[in-house]
Amino acid sequence: MTRELFAAFALAVGAVALAGTGQAADPAPTTTTISIPEMHCSGCAKKVTTRLTAVTGVDKAEADVKAKTITVTPKAGSVVSPKAVWEAVEQAGQEPAKLTGPSGAFTAKPKS
Repeated sequence: MTRELFAAFALAVGAVALAGTGQAADPAPTTTTISIPEMHCSGCAKKVTTRLTAVTGVDKAEADVKAKTITVTPKAGSVVSPKAVWEAVEQAGQEPAKLTGPSGAFTAKPKS
């Protein structure tokens, strides 16, 4: 019984200590949003999301045709290259107007 109490106490202290640092145990990935003004239909969106999911480090790409945006979520622990994302959109036959993510905001193709 003492062993179980000690283990529970240690877990509680660890949780409080972690909460006190202001850091989450598993931080949410930082997404990248791409604005594509000429993306008018779900067919265009599918082409772009398919290209984006092939980019190294991308976990998923979700399109919002009405808002004309695509949100890219990286794999855990990965950083996605803004240049690679921009080029994937171009390869899908679309022209990004703006890309905003952890590396900054771009209105022209990023250098890296």
